[in-house]
Amino acid sequence: MKVNFTKRIQQKILYLVGPPETVTLENRIFNSMCLIAMVVSLVQAPFNYFTGLQMTGFIFGILLIALCGLYYLSRFRNRAALSIAITVVLVNLLFAWIYFVSSGISGASLMTFTLTFFLIMMVAPRGQYVIWLVFNLLLMAGIILTEYYHPELVPNMYPDHASKIVDLSATYLTSVLVIFFGTIYLKNAYNREKQQREEKTRVLEVLNTEKNKLFSIISHDLRSPMASIQSYLELMKDIQLPPEQKLQLEAELLQMVNNTQDMLYNILLWSKGQLQGLSVHLAPVNVHKAVMPVLDIHSTFITNKRLQLHTDIDKDLTAMADLNMLQLIIRNLVGNAIKFTPPGGQITLEAHRQDQQCQIVIRDTGTGIDPKRTPEIFSLKARSTFGTGNEKGIGLGLYLCSEYTAVQQGRIWFQNNPDKGCSFFLSFPLA
Repeated sequence: MKVNFTKRIQQKILYLVGPPETVTLENRIFNSMCLIAMVVSLVQAPFNYFTGLQMTGFIFGILLIALCGLYYLSRFRNRAALSIAITVVLVNLLFAWIYFVSSGISGASLMTFTLTFFLIMMVAPRGQYVIWLVFNLLLMAGIILTEYYHPELVPNMYPDHASKIVDLSATYLTSVLVIFFGTIYLKNAYNREKQQREEKTRVLEVLNTEKNKLFSIISHDLRSPMASIQSYLELMKDIQLPPEQKLQLEAELLQMVNNTQDMLYNILLWSKGQLQGLSVHLAPVNVHKAVMPVLDIHSTFITNKRLQLHTDIDKDLTAMADLNMLQLIIRNLVGNAIKFTPPGGQITLEAHRQDQQCQIVIRDTGTGIDPKRTPEIFSLKARSTFGTGNEKGIGLGLYLCSEYTAVQQGRIWFQNNPDKGCSFFLSFPLA
């Protein structure tokens, strides 16, 4: 109950000040200061009136009405710049008037002017700081010199000494409280802006890392297979190779082209996600029917590397997933298992019901994963490594697997096997 009440209060304050999405920080500060000044005027008007300063109370009443209009002009009519300029001039002139009807320098006017200048500096645009400083100093110098040369213009308006003490104390208390809460507001606003800048900096760093990775791929990884194909064609042109050697070179080139095609596919998916965002379409997916076509794609690589593939998939198992995303994840994980498993090794793919989840496990007897790489294995910081057959990747596969699993409300994790190799686990809600 208390949490809901606090949340409602925060929503009301946010509405009165203005939402950050549509109202600038300077305008929100101005709106806040208007609200604070309205509260101060609402207190000072009756207080001064009943302590014998009827004219001062009357001026605070005029100020309250003016602030209400200026706040409405800024918050609901989007004329903040005009409101700020009018407010600064009006408030200074009104307080100059108050100076002459509240005992001048012997009263509380100087403290009020100090508070006013503090509020002006909080809401004024940076380019107007000097203007309002000069305006305030000249105005104060003018009214103080006027009192100095014409003291009869500033009569003592306090009926007794107690009224003066009360007025000075109340003004001091009001000034301290306004400065206290105003400083807190400024610090909070500064910290929020700082956090937003830091977040933008982090985003830019990620984008810069992605850009560097993409250029690295274009400049090196995608150039290598093209150079190999070129060398092979030049060799075929100049030398008549024996049939066996020719078949071996063609098989190696085919594998290289297929690996490059997988690389390009991952790059295109990643680029599309960066430009358009991820779009997921969850539906009941039969895991056996989804996985088998992916294994068929890799069958040639498994055969060429003399690997053993074992499957244990519940044919009735149905997961709530996006078919294309699920197949992409399986394709990358199986491709990694093939890549890092030496010739003659074994790959196992299992899929079963685990409590209320569909769990898919891909095990291999390969090189495993260095524990030092564990924190970054699913991030863009992951470094690409060569497989046991000198296969080259770009480090995007596991990152895509992690991203696509998360948007399907699933989980992905891995662990090194006790003997050798590692196991990747996928968990999705059952349909």
